[in-house]
Amino acid sequence: MYASTIDSHRYTFPDLTTLLAKATPLRSGDQLAGIAAESGEERVAAQYALADLPLATFLSETVVPYEADEVTRLIVDSHDKAAFAPIAHLTVGGLRDWLLSDAATTEKLTALAPGVTPEMAAAVAKISGLQDLMVMAAKCSVVTRFRSTIGLPGRLAVRLQPNHPTDDPRGIAASILDGLLLGAGDAVIGINPATDSPVRAHQLLDMLDEIREKLAIPTQSCVLAHVTTTLELIRRRAPVDLVFQSIAGTQAANRSFGIDLALLGEARAAALALGRGTIGDNVMYFETGQGSALSAGAHHGVDQQTLEARAYAVARAFAPLLVNTVVGFIGPEYLYDGKQITRAGLEDHFCGKLMGVPMGVDVCYTNHAEADQDDMDALLALLVAAGVSYVMGVPGADDVMLGYQSTSFHDALAMRDLFGRRPAPEFEAWLARQGLMDAQHRIRPRELPARFQALLPQATAPLSPPPLVGEGYARSAREGESQQAHEQAASPSPPSPASAFALRASADKSGGGSAGAVPWPSLRQLTPARIGLARAGASLATAPALDFRLAHARARDAVQAPLDAARLGADLAPLGLPVLAVASAAEDRAHYLMRPDLGRRLAPDAAAMLAPHAGAYDVAFVVADGLSARAVQTHAAPVLAAVLPQLAGWRIAPLVVVRHGRVAVGDAVAAALGAHCVAILIGERPGLSAPDSMGAYLTWQPGAQTTDAERNCISNIRPGGIGYADAGHKLAHLLRAMRARQISGVRLKDETEQRLLEDP
Repeated sequence: MYASTIDSHRYTFPDLTTLLAKATPLRSGDQLAGIAAESGEERVAAQYALADLPLATFLSETVVPYEADEVTRLIVDSHDKAAFAPIAHLTVGGLRDWLLSDAATTEKLTALAPGVTPEMAAAVAKISGLQDLMVMAAKCSVVTRFRSTIGLPGRLAVRLQPNHPTDDPRGIAASILDGLLLGAGDAVIGINPATDSPVRAHQLLDMLDEIREKLAIPTQSCVLAHVTTTLELIRRRAPVDLVFQSIAGTQAANRSFGIDLALLGEARAAALALGRGTIGDNVMYFETGQGSALSAGAHHGVDQQTLEARAYAVARAFAPLLVNTVVGFIGPEYLYDGKQITRAGLEDHFCGKLMGVPMGVDVCYTNHAEADQDDMDALLALLVAAGVSYVMGVPGADDVMLGYQSTSFHDALAMRDLFGRRPAPEFEAWLARQGLMDAQHRIRPRELPARFQALLPQATAPLSPPPLVGEGYARSAREGESQQAHEQAASPSPPSPASAFALRASADKSGGGSAGAVPWPSLRQLTPARIGLARAGASLATAPALDFRLAHARARDAVQAPLDAARLGADLAPLGLPVLAVASAAEDRAHYLMRPDLGRRLAPDAAAMLAPHAGAYDVAFVVADGLSARAVQTHAAPVLAAVLPQLAGWRIAPLVVVRHGRVAVGDAVAAALGAHCVAILIGERPGLSAPDSMGAYLTWQPGAQTTDAERNCISNIRPGGIGYADAGHKLAHLLRAMRARQISGVRLKDETEQRLLEDP
């Protein structure tokens, strides 16, 4: 029992878990979990009690039972008592005061890190203000190496994130070119693949390695596939630099990702055996984010900030090159607005650095959160001042595959200028050799270096260079393009093996050839990403800045657009199956956005509506509005028309349309109808370039305990992403494989392109 008294009112907290939760600054995720303080005074009372708590308490009381959780066992069994000894006599408040004092030097903090448990770090964060979090984190230095050195004082690295909605290598190459010219890529060139196809991941790894070697870039590459896919690619002798995986702070949450500690250890050993690092052997790349354990129903009543710190204990055990919290990625039900996202980002950065983890932050938000780019500008500046190791570099701050906003190449460039931060030393020397730095050592590209001609795809027709703006890089104002046209432009289909990306043979390692202007108009035909944007100094010019605001406003509007269930039903009727319209337990849009648990359940009357149609079905198809009613309104019928003829002989349940539905509501529908597997078509969160993207989630034998690791996903279904015919083909292939093998999720890969990955 823990307690504190404020003005004769005694507040009591029965255990450490409750005390930590009640002391946490307000956030929507803890309210959703029902563990937040009930008043501001109770929150401060808990913080008083927490400040007086001896640090030794965290070594005798766990927040998740030792016997039931391997993350807890890792934390307890790996605790370095010798490193902890200098602070063993302190309370949580005493540790905060010492960390802020002049006595806490970088050298002492480095030695202390193995002795700090995640719960200790989280506790200090809870009683600290934003300024405190910045000052304490700025003293911590965590340096890691592979081909470049990350985390040195005075440096700011950037992950170059060139995602594409169909993984088109040519479009990805165009975004890589844009990022390299603006000094991004020293942390890693990392692609989030649009599908879980091992074939496509292998192709992308080959392309990244070719680019790196041809341009002699001192960096590392990564395709952010599931760890099981990466292990298979290592076995296939793919050029794997880093092993990526999302991780969380409990065993159950990691299980929902399809991983455990043993699997991570196996992957690290496999990557180390490749020996691809030139100056170091940090081979792991982890991503985290507050709310992931709660989203998976695996939080054990622990607040999301403490669980996030526990994820850093998992990361620390595997000596990663990079760890980053994707701080605003999930949505407003976990971090409601810009204020909560800002605090979470600074908390995560501080906790990770204090524990000796090489922390970066994906400063980001989604279009259904109460946040905008101004909030991200503020958080980015605070993090850079606090010594963040690296941030994201996304073309135009708009990820066209994942449908969220992050930080751009221009943002990172502006922060380097504003705070005097420099790239990783090896990468900085490379930029200088390419002629991309001016006399003041600022990154100011004026023309395309000769060697970079190799990044122009073979199929790109030579066009006149674009007009120069500001200091000479990028496009002129609008160029006659409207945002509406940009949204409707279709990206090219994924290339066949014969037409896949290949570097120009004429650009050799000696850098022969001549420099010139970048043919941005032709490169923009390869990707919807916001590449080649006009600059004013390090920042965006006015026209693209206003274009971004317009697209953000439209995406926000798309989140609120209602589903026309009657019209959708009429569109589905010609498919020849009964169409049933039901609702989730979320009463309206506001409940849907803030109560994901309600969106996963059917409304009380829905079961009665479905019961007369129950039978023994092979598959149930469900259509839910999700975060974009426009997506399913437009794309559901043609995708179903493409897949149903490929399932001849299958017993197919009536089609079910669910208003205010989330992915897991499909599990409830399948159970009510008696279907062996379910495929739910759902509106993905609207992005700036695609407010109408649809996803498909497929699950074998879904039930109440089904986790995300047991689902297969096809994302970016739309004319500008994965087309209707391709989506129908993938759906049919995965459904047949599920029925044949009676599995789904991480154990079942998309093998529609397997012929490309056969052993030679």
